[in-house]
Amino acid sequence: MLETLRLAESLGAETVILSAPRMSDEILSYARSRNVSKIVIGKPGRPLWKRLLLGSIVDALVRGSGDIDIYVISGDRETAPARRPRARPRSIEWPPYGLAVGVVVAATAVAWVMVPRFELANVIMVYLLAVVAVSMRTPRGASVLASILSVAAFDFFFVPPYFTFAVADSQYLLTFVAMLVVALVVSGLTVRVRGQAEAAADRERRTSAVYAMSRELAGTRGIQQLLDVSLRHLADVFGGRIVLLLPDATGGLEPRASMLAPFYLDQNDKAVAQWAFDHRQMAGAGTDNLPGAQMLFVPLVASRGTVGVLGMRLGQARVLDTPEQRHLLETFASQIALAIERGLLAEEAQAAHVSAEAERLRNALLSSVSHDLRTPLASITGGVSSLLESGDSLDAETQRELLRAVHEEAERLNRLVQNLLEMTRLESGSVQVRKDWHSIEELVGAALGRFNRRLGQRPIVTRIPADLPLVALDPVLIEQVLVNLLDNALKYTPPESPIEIAARVEGDGVTVEVADRGPGLPPGEERRVFDKFYRGRAVADRGVGLGLAICQGIVEAHGGRIWAENRPGGGVAFRFTLAGKDPPPRMPPVDE
Repeated sequence: MLETLRLAESLGAETVILSAPRMSDEILSYARSRNVSKIVIGKPGRPLWKRLLLGSIVDALVRGSGDIDIYVISGDRETAPARRPRARPRSIEWPPYGLAVGVVVAATAVAWVMVPRFELANVIMVYLLAVVAVSMRTPRGASVLASILSVAAFDFFFVPPYFTFAVADSQYLLTFVAMLVVALVVSGLTVRVRGQAEAAADRERRTSAVYAMSRELAGTRGIQQLLDVSLRHLADVFGGRIVLLLPDATGGLEPRASMLAPFYLDQNDKAVAQWAFDHRQMAGAGTDNLPGAQMLFVPLVASRGTVGVLGMRLGQARVLDTPEQRHLLETFASQIALAIERGLLAEEAQAAHVSAEAERLRNALLSSVSHDLRTPLASITGGVSSLLESGDSLDAETQRELLRAVHEEAERLNRLVQNLLEMTRLESGSVQVRKDWHSIEELVGAALGRFNRRLGQRPIVTRIPADLPLVALDPVLIEQVLVNLLDNALKYTPPESPIEIAARVEGDGVTVEVADRGPGLPPGEERRVFDKFYRGRAVADRGVGLGLAICQGIVEAHGGRIWAENRPGGGVAFRFTLAGKDPPPRMPPVDE
């Protein structure tokens, strides 16, 4: 039956297993819910007397089909060699039958006490209660035995002549028949209701297991984490030893997760697993494909093909005998395959994103470097060529202007290359912060001294309190921060606009500010200006876009933070904080 269902699914059919008290009613109800117009059913193999006595599903379907066509077909007579022998039937479990006998004996004892004070009808009720009690706990055979023993005990102990199965009054025969029929019906209904309740509980457990695994897989990221979650749920439901195999770069399967570790697979197991992977079919123990294997291998088939194989060495041999358990295993395999495929797609998307981002940064870097290095190199080459070719014919002032231009362009080229190298050092983590106690005022003066020629007549306003404490910092790195902020202000503000430099104590640290009166930053760009290769509005000397990113890296290496804010009235203020400890006492000024 399982092979037939699997064959139908491989051919594109939808299979379903239904459970109900009457097969014909459930089939017709399901057919109408799916708008089925034709039902094909096999010809019944029961003898005629059984069909007359117990009824026929074909007759029931024909009577209730209405406008649905019923096709009755006969199967082909197989002449193929016999299949492998079935497992030996289970031995009879005697405890339920012993329980049935014990309950009837107890009911007889209770009835014996009741007889002097109650009618025989009440005694019959005691036996019926005993039958119901047995039916609620035991299989159908034990409940039938309890029904027969109840009638026999009632006849033997409570119907004259006593202690014999003879009947003095023939009316009791009708009582015995009615009592037996009622007992059998009650026991049958009780067993059926119990079976339906157990089937519903099994369906609920299977549904809960699939739902729990699907929910956890949906919230899990990473292939190894997905495999670990799948293993845990498989072990909870099926038990035994389980291994999940995924293909490597060469297409061969390798164990990626197992329960319990380590999980040894011999060459035969690996060959069977590879066969299941290549042919997308179950193989191994309990199947028709390579049944001599010790393990069962289930291919994990997703939309893009087979993504792996599930190997199982079950602790209980009959755990997969029922169609429901097989379908549950296939459902688990399908969910695991989809989760693995989703994880692989996520990894591919991440790799593609990283590759695209790296390509974008590479293109941006090449574009920036090629443009920003070409301009100063062209200026330097032009100036030097003019001096070499026409130096004797040029007056002294012109030569000085050319040399000054060459020097400025060389400094500009040096800043670009220095920024690139500094960014590389920051990202590689090779920058070492050597802190010592220094004055912010001295660092501001050193940074301004490097821009003497570029500052020209531009107003520079400094507001640094005389009692500002010393700060523990690396003077070379913090001076680089101030230089980059000043360079940024010079490039993006008009030549006549002022630049303000301030420092003040805030909390446990010192805040340094470099502010200008330029056009300011577009709204929402206050954080993006610190990204690598970010550039503001186009200017003649726009740089590579690394100056502010380097500032952020240096400040954060000192344990501080840096940010930008637009100023009321126009302009932008760049502020950074440096965490400070108790500095050494400042030396009093020496009187000259």
